[in-house]
Amino acid sequence: MTKFIYKAQKKKILEKLSYYGITKLPHLLIPSGKEKIRGYSGDLSMDEISNLGNIANMENIGLYLFHEYETEIRLSTDAIHILKDQITKNILVLNKDQKQMWFKGQDIPIPDEWKNQENGFRVLKFEDDFIGCGKLVDDRLINYMPKERRIKA
Repeated sequence: MTKFIYKAQKKKILEKLSYYGITKLPHLLIPSGKEKIRGYSGDLSMDEISNLGNIANMENIGLYLFHEYETEIRLSTDAIHILKDQITKNILVLNKDQKQMWFKGQDIPIPDEWKNQENGFRVLKFEDDFIGCGKLVDDRLINYMPKERRIKA
């Protein structure tokens, strides 16, 4: 049986997403696993998705959008691209060397210009492209690039 995220819970998620400047989420939200949330934007209604889930062994529907923690939310790379027009806050701009480290799956040491920022998740940008989401923690930016998307060294 497929579970859905309804209006009250979606409002709480949008409050967390406002950290990035995101104010609208035109997707049907579906919890996936413990803390992951998927988004569905197709033509099927909730009832149709539930009925389909009862007929077929359907494990997932929609696209993985974010990982929700108790007080924070981490955007997936796909969510960043889908919601890029709304992302206006908590963005870090990487240089070429940092971008290379990121795509290899390495954490990035904090340069001086980032040292005064609070710890937390940041959307990463290189030139005009958003490339991922990492967590600024004390002395480094933690890499959350999925292994299947990394450049092999």
